[in-house]
Amino acid sequence: MLPDFSVSFEVHTDASNFAIGGVLMQERHPVVYESRKLNDIECRYTIHKKEMTAVVHCLRIWRHYLLGSKFVVCTDNVATSYFQTQPKLIPKQARW
Repeated sequence: MLPDFSVSFEVHTDASNFAIGGVLMQERHPVVYESRKLNDIECRYTIHKKEMTAVVHCLRIWRHYLLGSKFVVCTDNVATSYFQTQPKLIPKQARW
């Protein structure tokens, strides 16, 4: 499907022990996919950090689609949904 910039986007991300990936969707139709393997250092991250790595990676890759558009980030990790309301962030989270 070609993107329609008058409709909001949904960014669906997920992480496993060895890879991260995501799908950019509009109206329940995929627009573009992205995935990559985690390097040796990233494989040792906690699952919370892996999920955030997936979100940040996909947002950077699809920046040209998302700038100026409304979008929602969907993830299966509950802790990631509280990222913006955490009172104390680790340095890596603060950079993100």
